Amino acid sequence: MIDTVTDTAMLNNTHFSMAVHVLSALAYNEGGLLGSDYLAKSVGTNPSFLRGLIGRLREAGLVETQMGKGGGTRLAREPKAISLCDVYQAIETRPALKTHGCPDKSMCPVQANMSTLLCDINSRVVDAVESELKRTTIADILKSYIE
Repeated sequence: MIDTVTDTAMLNNTHFSMAVHVLSALAYNEGGLLGSDYLAKSVGTNPSFLRGLIGRLREAGLVETQMGKGGGTRLAREPKAISLCDVYQAIETRPALKTHGCPDKSMCPVQANMSTLLCDINSRVVDAVESELKRTTIADILKSYIE
């Protein structure tokens, strides 16, 4: 769920794209386990950061992990059952628009209503983003761009 109170814009970092990369690599691997070192090298980040990202994907039910020697990560669902919206909801926690805070009890009618206005706009933007992301699955990415 998007927190419309914080002040950093969604998709203003690479976490979503890295998560899509990881899921696409796992789908391409067709059910085999891939280690975080391998995935980190593929994504171009450090294994420690990637393990945190994988943890969020695991909490969302998108991947399964196996610890220990020979362990790694694999998809928890078929690639056609993972939409980019699923990934977005697992990774993003910020509002769509970066906003500034205004006291709600201001004499200025613009200032007094700005928070409500921007929360409403953020909700509509998130709805539009999620609607678009539901149209593409990890399987679609493999079919259209990788295979």
